[in-house]
Amino acid sequence: MQKLLVSLFFSIFIWSINGCGYHPYHATEIPFEMKTLTLDTEDPYGPLAMTLYEALQLHGIHVIKRERKNIKRASIRLQKEEISRNTLSIFSDGKTSEYSIIMTIFIQVIIPNKGIYPITSTISRSFFDHPYAPLAKDTEQSIIINDMRMQAVENLIHQFSQTYYTTNRTTIHLRNN
Repeated sequence: MQKLLVSLFFSIFIWSINGCGYHPYHATEIPFEMKTLTLDTEDPYGPLAMTLYEALQLHGIHVIKRERKNIKRASIRLQKEEISRNTLSIFSDGKTSEYSIIMTIFIQVIIPNKGIYPITSTISRSFFDHPYAPLAKDTEQSIIINDMRMQAVENLIHQFSQTYYTTNRTTIHLRNN
């Protein structure tokens, strides 16, 4: 009886997940050909490059140094990180009380014999401005920006793997026609 209930519960769970359109997030499914790549950046020890490097290692991607001989290796080119602020609300005296921080990261994925693919990730968060606690405000803003950077990098890695699968399917489709 217990096995029947467990299997019934499991079946209902699977049907409900499939019925609502939920699909698992495939960010960790990095293709074998992309498990070793190069990372091109102007600032290799900057916060964005270090965050991307650590995230790539967590996903099992080995980052190697660029060599002239190694042209056939896939690579990620870090272009830039933009941070902007938009005022959301103000105090009665006209000072900003809340604003949104918008971070946009631009990279290029270079896949040998397939092309260069630009990828963009944009993350937005709201931030309350505390005029009487400037040191705490700066620390909180720094923590929020670092968290946004990690979230944007995870999004970029997901898009990176999807780009490879999309180009691979397109190449196979073109070869078959």
